[in-house]
Amino acid sequence: MEKKYKWKNLRKLPPMHRLFDRWVPESLTMIGALKFLQFLRLLGVRATNNGWRKVTSIFLRGESSKFTLGSFRLLPDAQAVMLPPGKGIAFTRLAAKLAAHLRSSNAIEYWVEPGKLAFVRRRYRHRDLMLAEVDKLGMIIKITPFFDRSHRSLEQEASPLLNEALQIVVYCCNKLHAMPETARAVELLKQLKNWARSKSRFNYFGRRRRMWMVQRILHSTVLFCDVLESSDEAELIRERFTMPDFRKFRNPGLGMLSVVARFTRDFREVDLWCQFNHVAADGMPMQEFLNKLKKEWGSAGEVRYPPVNSGNLLAGTQVRYAGEGHFRALFFLDFQPLLILRNYLNAHYREAMNGSAMIAGLLMWGLTRHEAFANRKILLPVDGGEFTAEAHDGERRLELLMIRPRQFARHGNNPLEDYCAFQKELNLRFQQARSGGGAVSEFLELCSLLPPLFYHVAKRLWPRALDEVLGTAGLSILRDSEMFISPLTEFQRGGFIAVGNISMPTVDGGYAGAVSVAGSRDHIRQSLEALRHLPEDLLRMLDENMIADAQAGMLTGKSNSESDVDSVLKPVR
Repeated sequence: MEKKYKWKNLRKLPPMHRLFDRWVPESLTMIGALKFLQFLRLLGVRATNNGWRKVTSIFLRGESSKFTLGSFRLLPDAQAVMLPPGKGIAFTRLAAKLAAHLRSSNAIEYWVEPGKLAFVRRRYRHRDLMLAEVDKLGMIIKITPFFDRSHRSLEQEASPLLNEALQIVVYCCNKLHAMPETARAVELLKQLKNWARSKSRFNYFGRRRRMWMVQRILHSTVLFCDVLESSDEAELIRERFTMPDFRKFRNPGLGMLSVVARFTRDFREVDLWCQFNHVAADGMPMQEFLNKLKKEWGSAGEVRYPPVNSGNLLAGTQVRYAGEGHFRALFFLDFQPLLILRNYLNAHYREAMNGSAMIAGLLMWGLTRHEAFANRKILLPVDGGEFTAEAHDGERRLELLMIRPRQFARHGNNPLEDYCAFQKELNLRFQQARSGGGAVSEFLELCSLLPPLFYHVAKRLWPRALDEVLGTAGLSILRDSEMFISPLTEFQRGGFIAVGNISMPTVDGGYAGAVSVAGSRDHIRQSLEALRHLPEDLLRMLDENMIADAQAGMLTGKSNSESDVDSVLKPVR
């Protein structure tokens, strides 16, 4: 009876061939391997980790795979009515306040254990913070600890042993500063273990004590403080939204969070740029963590973006080198025309789309009108809510949605009909991702069964098949984020685009959203070109009467030359 029940369940499993829009020779062997894993799962084989966490631990280990969220115009001191403090006092007060907030929250509770094939996320009960001071080259000058002393006793702050541990961490981090993250983390831990062994010799407890202190330092949240130099309001806004150089403010340890705090010159306001290790955290729960922090600390006023130049989308675009051959670009885009178009589609074509039009769908559709994105399969992360299984302790799920928009461009004379067919399928896959059903969710579950070595072998054996499954470009949207700087995986070789709140006010009375692009110089150039023409490309779906009805005539803008694109690809120094 049990055997018949298992075979019945096997027939109900999502077909793996739905992962592929286009067939390559590698697809058949990959489907065979996935079917074998499904069979093992029916026999009772289970994994302790979920598939997405397994994938992040293997393919999101680099420095460029970290993502950044921003929170602006925070009140650093509850006693803001008093005279502004000096630089050192302001930095110390902020560190103490942030350390206290971390101890009251369970959001920052992991650290990353490095390995040669994979990084592993570990739960950590301490909420320590290190205030780090760096020079212009990013070399650490000093680390001031703010230890969480609520769980286990530690050396006193004036202890020679603790000072020795701080000094060796600073020395090793500076020595390995230029190394890629995948190699640096492993080598850092190795050198610190050798130091503890050489200092303690045959004293086992002395070695354990030294490693305990070193690990508390490495697993901490790291805070870097800086001051905005501008006093003019317009210049201050421009400087406020300039991306920090995280090669300079590099997390020296293995913790999940690194914070760059920028004070205004009077120390009345502070902006937090929080960089998260994607092995340990995902965007939505971390954005909720920042929302809670801003609610508790309070805000000095409304956050307003710089004005958006509709005549030249590329004006003011920032580009920074992110390490490992990758770059990040940041610019501001007026999304109001897309909101108007979305509202029009929802009012007239909801039935044809079997649901609502989404900004993500409009962006995907518009991007694939560009030649560089025409045949790309795009990955979209979807917040799946909390796990129901007790083994995950109520942890948040992140599901993936992959789709190739150009696959639905079947009616050359009716692009609106093509878009509705695409949005209909997108809505279906979105619901499957949210509910944990469908072929993609099944694929992630099967991924959790395999050791890390298999992933590296599979990447070499089935490169085209994995591209078909996971896509070669990425798009992520956090609708409540004041600033969202994109991560980059090892699979999305066509770049990754991140969008935050698309209705942020600007200083000139308009509204805009911050758009971040991660990838090579060519990927950034192609993304800028695609987004530059996106409004007018989307307009082609509508006839003249529809355009007038949607009040979208303002979408058209002055076109830019190719030299404009090249000029913004010079990294900010």
